Amino acid sequence: MNWEPLSKGVGTGKPLSYWSRDQIRGVWAATGSLKTVADCCRLNSVTAIQAAGSGHIGTSLSSLDIMVAVRRFLGGESFLDGDGLHKIFFSSKGHDAPAFYSVMHACGQLDDDDIFTLRRLGGLPGHPETVTPGVPTNTGSLGMGISKAKGFVKAQRLKNPALRQPVVVMLGDGELNEGQIWESMPGAVRDGYRELTAIVDANQIQSDTWVEGTLPMGDLRKRAEGAGWAFLECDGNDPEAVLAALTEAESLDSPVFLVATTVKGSGVPWMEAFPDNGEYYKFHSGALDPVLYAAAAKLLIAAVGGESPVVDSQSLPPTRPEFDPLTPRTRPESMLTLWERMLTEVMARNPQVIALDGDLSYDTGTHLARKEYSERYIQSGIAEQDMVSMAGTLALSGFAPIVHSFATFLTMRATEQIFNNATEYSPIIYMGFLAGLVPSAPGFSHQAVTDVGIMSTIPGMRVFEPSCPVDLAWSVEQALTYGGPSFIRMGGLTPLEGVPVTEGWATRRVGRDVALVASGPLLAQQAVGCATILEEKYGKSAAVFTMAELTVTPPPSAMDALQKFSHVFVLENHNPALAKFELLRQGLARPLGTKVTRVGLEGVPANGQAEEVLHHHGLDVESLAHAVMQSE
Repeated sequence: MNWEPLSKGVGTGKPLSYWSRDQIRGVWAATGSLKTVADCCRLNSVTAIQAAGSGHIGTSLSSLDIMVAVRRFLGGESFLDGDGLHKIFFSSKGHDAPAFYSVMHACGQLDDDDIFTLRRLGGLPGHPETVTPGVPTNTGSLGMGISKAKGFVKAQRLKNPALRQPVVVMLGDGELNEGQIWESMPGAVRDGYRELTAIVDANQIQSDTWVEGTLPMGDLRKRAEGAGWAFLECDGNDPEAVLAALTEAESLDSPVFLVATTVKGSGVPWMEAFPDNGEYYKFHSGALDPVLYAAAAKLLIAAVGGESPVVDSQSLPPTRPEFDPLTPRTRPESMLTLWERMLTEVMARNPQVIALDGDLSYDTGTHLARKEYSERYIQSGIAEQDMVSMAGTLALSGFAPIVHSFATFLTMRATEQIFNNATEYSPIIYMGFLAGLVPSAPGFSHQAVTDVGIMSTIPGMRVFEPSCPVDLAWSVEQALTYGGPSFIRMGGLTPLEGVPVTEGWATRRVGRDVALVASGPLLAQQAVGCATILEEKYGKSAAVFTMAELTVTPPPSAMDALQKFSHVFVLENHNPALAKFELLRQGLARPLGTKVTRVGLEGVPANGQAEEVLHHHGLDVESLAHAVMQSE
């Protein structure tokens, strides 16, 4: 190849490299190589993640040969000119969105500049959404893919009974943990959906470590054939092999379950490397260190040109922390790091505590407890309903289960199981992480804004949202000594400094004119910042309080303090619910007529970078200060 990729500056630092759509078409015309097209898309995927500052890199690289082969299968030789784009293909796992978008770009569905809008407000969502033209369905909530694909098949048949166009859905091998996958398969056979092919991107690594060490899926051939599906296998990093398997699948008289074996991080040797005893795969998500990005880009550019580059070994010594599979990544102090230490302390004091985790041991802080108390640690995989029901009978047996997952997965996917446990009046602690609007870059499939509404309606459920170490310790102690279920809502941000807490109530800033009441580190920090602006810019004195328990009226001393203000603003990092705003509105309106105003989320949250999303929802400090002044 006699051309170089283009580059574009993003913020500070060196420009990032990318292949334009015209260049990719030129590559295809010159080589006819699907693998080379996929390598062009690899560079663009890595660059999109680097520009966004976050994204799932390992699975994007593993899946790209499959995605390019599927597009070629659906669109024929002219697939890069847009042919066949009306046919249905989507990725159920969704966190490979950078790869999906890079292939959409190669096929003419996205412009060159779109590559740099990943995870930006109004740009390409962190997980695919139908707001992006050409995306067939929203994905990112795992396990739904085959069910969604069946809906597309049925719709095609209803619109044109003679039409038998292929519908292709890609799954992750970790995603196979979800029970809905296996529930969805028999119906496809019963209804004769031979148009349907499910491809598994079998890169063999889940969030932290190997699939076999997380939740082994057994003999996939027997499982698929037992449900009546045809079973095929291929090399998923050889697009020609994938194309041949898809062609064979089209000739069969049943839906096809195609396992495509891939390598996570494919195309970048040091992302591919992960030993059998590895515990922490470092390239599941997140942007790269600039040195690593430059090295990866060099490799991927050379691959397109058919070269074998030599990467400077001095810039990539084997001692780099990213290459250490046995040590977790370092991270700044946050509510999460507080919990990962506190959990081991809780388990040391109480031998009845059992920690359960849903394939998120690093992201929920259970990985330290996993090592220290392995006999009291249960890795449930991506199977939240199974995890919650297991916790129920552990509680009935006299143990104290603490259940861990992202708040949205835990509360939305396992609501029925949580309710069932609650009817048994047994103590269980549910720890919901990534709660609320931020982090907002992954999109609404990962933003928990309905969790408080759901959990506040569960009989006997106590709902907590701590803001600082003292809050967290108080909430955990309350939950451990309570005779029923508790939900502790965990934002992953930097905690506030610890202050005295009275029944979950704390004074963060003294003021005389208005009061701001918040919960959790995100909005508590915004409230403190707002109070500073009100005083410095408008001469208005604002008090700030935090409330760690959301569904119980604050103690009388707190209500007395709030009644001194003519106007109380309640900040809520969730959709409207039977929580602190309603409690304060009812409690303050009757005695003295204090005005209570809610400032919070409502509806589907926006996604993008934190600062732009907070501003969009009126929850940044400037917007909050403006709202206060407009209401006075």
